[in-house]
Amino acid sequence: MNTSEKLSAFYARLEELYRLRCVTGLLNWDQQVFMPPQASDFRAAQLESMGRLIHQRETENQFVDLVQGLFDQLETLNDDDKVNVLETHRAVERARKLPESFVAEQSKVCALSYSAWCVARPANDFKSVAPHLTKIVELARQEADLVGYAEHPYDALLDQYEPYARLSQIKPVLTRLGEKLSRLYPRIQEKIGVVAELHGEFAEEQQRRLCERIARDVGYDFERGRLDKTHHPFESSLGPRDVRITTRYSSSNYLSTVFTTLHETGHALYELGLPERHKGTPLGSAVSLGVHESQSRLWENIVGRSPQFSRYLHGLLGEIFPDEQKRTNAEQIWQQCNKVAPSLIRVEADEVTYSLHVVVRLVLEEQLISGALSVSELPGAWDQMYQRYLGISSPHHKDGVLQDVHWYGGMLGYFPTYALGNIYAGCIYEKALSDLPGLEHGFERGEFRPLLEWLRVQVHQHGMRHKPLTLVERICGHAVNEAPFLKYLADKFGCEQHD
Repeated sequence: MNTSEKLSAFYARLEELYRLRCVTGLLNWDQQVFMPPQASDFRAAQLESMGRLIHQRETENQFVDLVQGLFDQLETLNDDDKVNVLETHRAVERARKLPESFVAEQSKVCALSYSAWCVARPANDFKSVAPHLTKIVELARQEADLVGYAEHPYDALLDQYEPYARLSQIKPVLTRLGEKLSRLYPRIQEKIGVVAELHGEFAEEQQRRLCERIARDVGYDFERGRLDKTHHPFESSLGPRDVRITTRYSSSNYLSTVFTTLHETGHALYELGLPERHKGTPLGSAVSLGVHESQSRLWENIVGRSPQFSRYLHGLLGEIFPDEQKRTNAEQIWQQCNKVAPSLIRVEADEVTYSLHVVVRLVLEEQLISGALSVSELPGAWDQMYQRYLGISSPHHKDGVLQDVHWYGGMLGYFPTYALGNIYAGCIYEKALSDLPGLEHGFERGEFRPLLEWLRVQVHQHGMRHKPLTLVERICGHAVNEAPFLKYLADKFGCEQHD
């Protein structure tokens, strides 16, 4: 085959793999949204079959040889083809190191573990799900050994979510961020004082209407997506024009629902902003989960918890919760949105203490993978770390080691991307404010389009053209560091930083 024919065959296979992954995504989405509980065993078998099929098609000798041949002539390709071949070669090299039987077993184990977690968490029953987690950790260690790593087995897991990153790079940054935040949050907490709790009963249907309105206003397209209810909210990309979001409703706190929805909407806006002509290829894919988190946390926190957004939200209450609008004002909404205090639940943490939850998980994950910590020791280690970083511990496993689905779904190495997302978001938003004078004034009028269009150009359109750090550095014009994020927090609450 000549180069043109090779590229045609290459892109045809990428399209096939993309379709298969979207089918898998649909099975996962249904499992978490609509699937009846008794269907879990067969769903696990379906996911096992899909995992096996995708692995077969990705590691088939003919395709591996095709990718290798294009990789060997990389310098003769145009810029777009070069990126797609380079990143596909990287993915294929990883995939072919994993035996088909291993991939199938991992898919099945994770599906069964997720179902067990759904039962164990509300029952506060860590013991019942611990064997599943033990198996997942064992498989994660095996995966690291199979794919190889430069420095630490954790690197092999982290690379799935934050390509090219290493533990030796991110751990010092996140540890430093954690140390600075642990000194900053008590000063902020003292400055803002005690904020009264939100009281009221907020019907689910009205909350859904409110969240749909907000998602639509910030730019989410309901012709290419939908909003559903689930245990653990997520965004799911099931095709170039099918990007779905989920949320959970709190009958006593509509703000919790709003920010959960904004977070997932931020993810969806990134996916919808990726170039459709490149879907199924690296150029049509998100560059990393850290950058993905920068988009969700930028919309949820930096935009959503701003005073301007509080004024916009207060206006919407008149249409959906008129009684709540009468008994509150925009300043009170802002105060409710920006309470700062140590808390047990990561997804309910304020934006100041949130990254401390991530540091705890990073340390525990590293120890689980290295073998320094066993699954049976995990609850005790969890409480010790929470005492150290946040000065609190949970009396119940459901609010402790069972609170997140990630480990029970096999996603070891994922958590650091949340804190990296905060750091990236701080850098990106600082540049947005510089490029778009008066940007925030439009928020209270529901004018979010300028920011979304800026993000489309600066972040979304590039796909995987640049490495994650390179992309953010190109945007902000300097090396990525935690300073802009910390400055944003200090300025927002009028509280000086002290190193």
